[in-house]
Amino acid sequence: MGRKKIILSAILLLLISFFYISNSVHASAEEKDNTIVKGVFIDEVDVSGMTREQAKAAVSDFVDGLKNKGVAIMVGKEVVYTTMGDLGYQMEENDNIDTALALGKSGNLIKRYKDMKDIEQGSIIYPITFIYDETKIKNIVSVDVSAYNIAPVDATITRKNGKFVYGDHVVGSKVDVDATVKAVTDAIDLWNRQDILVDAVVEDDLPVYTKDVVEQCNTVLGTYTTQYADSAQGRAANLANGARLINNTVLYPGDEFSAYKILTPFTEENGYFVAGAYLQGKVIDSVGGGACQVTTTLYNAVLQAELEVVERQPHSMTISYVDLSRDAAIAGTYKDFKFKNNTDVPILVEATTKDRTITFKLWGKETRDTEKRKVKYETKVLSETPPPKEVITKDPTQPETYRKVTQSAHTGYKAELYKVVYENGVEVSRTLVNKSNYSAAPKYTIVGTKKVEDKKDDTDKTDKTDTSKDIKDEEPPVSDEPLDPAAAETESQSSTLNNRSNPEGQVQADIWIDNLEQGFED
Repeated sequence: MGRKKIILSAILLLLISFFYISNSVHASAEEKDNTIVKGVFIDEVDVSGMTREQAKAAVSDFVDGLKNKGVAIMVGKEVVYTTMGDLGYQMEENDNIDTALALGKSGNLIKRYKDMKDIEQGSIIYPITFIYDETKIKNIVSVDVSAYNIAPVDATITRKNGKFVYGDHVVGSKVDVDATVKAVTDAIDLWNRQDILVDAVVEDDLPVYTKDVVEQCNTVLGTYTTQYADSAQGRAANLANGARLINNTVLYPGDEFSAYKILTPFTEENGYFVAGAYLQGKVIDSVGGGACQVTTTLYNAVLQAELEVVERQPHSMTISYVDLSRDAAIAGTYKDFKFKNNTDVPILVEATTKDRTITFKLWGKETRDTEKRKVKYETKVLSETPPPKEVITKDPTQPETYRKVTQSAHTGYKAELYKVVYENGVEVSRTLVNKSNYSAAPKYTIVGTKKVEDKKDDTDKTDKTDTSKDIKDEEPPVSDEPLDPAAAETESQSSTLNNRSNPEGQVQADIWIDNLEQGFED
């Protein structure tokens, strides 16, 4: 019996020890199942002995480090800095961590044995595939890199002392976007995981209008002259000033000329004087009066050059220096004269004033048959409207013998302008150019009503001066329609500067005209 007890006790002790060892081994194996075996790498990251969370964090830090690597794109001496992350560089989705965790722990005994033997032979590396966003790369090149483009400069042209002066063009440079994007993507594909330096692909950018092109602008396409011999000094100065502002304007093919943009503002600071202008069918004093003769003369030169007229409007009443329908008014922002260079060569506008005449010449490349083909413009009057009844204003401060005409009457008209083309002396076409309406306006007269004694007094001499001569043909530079109160007030204030009643202002206008005309002579 004693021997049996000893054997049973030994068996029991062995069972207890086995149970304890078995539980310990199971616990150790379970712990190892949650970590990656030694010798495993995910790309450059050693994940040996790491849990899933630890490996995920380590790989994420590694990828973030790559995203922060710098990319420098050189544009000449300039540099555009960015990062791999800004280019959309990122890790493609994968199951590397799960695969690493299962290494040596999954499959049958033979597979597990093989996995462990592979590790003994050397490290196991699971690679990461990276991707980038080519759209982001192209956007950076198109915007940031291309910001260093150097724009080309067209050749210049001007008239000086009666001769042409042609300036050289300047070649610019621009980034070839597609080629530069390819250079960046190639650098990424071959990346050694250090900061990247790429040279942008830059090419010459030639201007559209090189010197040989602008030198073709050498022929007068159209010219026209009007005279203003009877105008007051302020008005004459305004015409000379308008010519000064427009002279040597160059229009490249497709460019549009706007008289308003070039001639305004109508201020003394911009070289203008007070002169007569139209307002609500009456003549008033306004800074810049007479500017419409500038635009009208230019309009007729444009017609002769057969350039494209974009905008033209008639005066509110008739003028004296051109035929009906051959005028072009400028008033505020709603009456402008515009034309377009519809040729293939730059157009130069030359303006001169001399001996109380204003002349415009439009230079360009002549492509018309000037020998066999001729162009004329004809005005056709459709109807006339007689002036309304004379408007008489009584002045009790003047004697009954006093009578002063402040504005002559204007007949109203409806007219059309036609372009007539002749070839070999035979009319081949007749085209309507414009339709124009001019309002009729009455004569405005001031008469005295003050009773006087029969005894003659030198102070009661009749003043029959007609002041309409200097201002009858003028259009307002600001408006020929009703002005708002603020504008009307401005007109009232500016009238005190009228050089016709201000000797000093007249002298200044004379000097201004002399200086301008000397400067515009060929």
